[in-house]
Amino acid sequence: MAMMALSSSNLKSPIPGLPRPEYLTGAMAGDVGLDPLNFVERYKEGVHFTVPAMRTVKREPTVDSFTSLKTVTEYNLFGQEIVLGPNTKSTARSLAWMREAEIKHARLAMLAAAGWPLAELWHGPICKITGSPYALDVTQGRSLSVLNGGLGEVAPFLFFVALGISAVELSTLDNVEGLTATGKTMKPDGRMVVKSYVAGDCGFDPLGLYGWFGTNIGVMDQMRAERDPVFAVKLAESARKEMETAEIKNGRLAMLAITGYALQEAVWGTPVVDQTPLFFTFFGDILAPGSLASLGLF
Repeated sequence: MAMMALSSSNLKSPIPGLPRPEYLTGAMAGDVGLDPLNFVERYKEGVHFTVPAMRTVKREPTVDSFTSLKTVTEYNLFGQEIVLGPNTKSTARSLAWMREAEIKHARLAMLAAAGWPLAELWHGPICKITGSPYALDVTQGRSLSVLNGGLGEVAPFLFFVALGISAVELSTLDNVEGLTATGKTMKPDGRMVVKSYVAGDCGFDPLGLYGWFGTNIGVMDQMRAERDPVFAVKLAESARKEMETAEIKNGRLAMLAITGYALQEAVWGTPVVDQTPLFFTFFGDILAPGSLASLGLF
């Protein structure tokens, strides 16, 4: 099993006539060579803007014996520069930063793509069971969103979610490939271990799915990995890339899906579960005679 980085010159662009960027070498999971807007190069130094800020300067008396002198406090207004983005001149560093952003947005989109229709399907029955007010009245049964409105109904919940997300972000600021220590190291007992990092690694995998591909290998590969630590490392890297590719592809699909939900409901003004009931109906109900007559089916 050869794990070697490919040059982008050896790979084809997914869109005929559009050159493949040099920095997309195929080494990264889910890399299909597509960055038509050249975000990695264009925004690698980030977006810079200035916001007003206040600097406080306290001046104590210069001589201790002058006890009657007061402390002087100065408040100086100045422009604080804020940078949004990779803030680097390195293309490789910018690419790693962009992948971090992509995988985090992909995970949020996967949660949203499931939560959006479930909110429309389950909110009514849950409110009926618990006797709670029907919060989707304000949006005519649609999920609460920026385009649909109604976010004020759940403002406290959104506040605590924002706090939780901020805590995770602050605790993982340096978790970007290139800043996190990686490589092979040796334990005191002589065993070799691999310190590796992949985009979005928050150390959270309660079901152990990340190593699923690595536990489903052939007997011959398993025997060789037990004898050859280098081969074991390559095997683990290959298995991890398989799962990373599956996650990023599902995440990209979810980002398209959640964008579609938002636009559909904003334009048509009806819940997405009502617009396409075929996708949000229990399959047993679909098989009932006449259940899909309104769609021109059976």
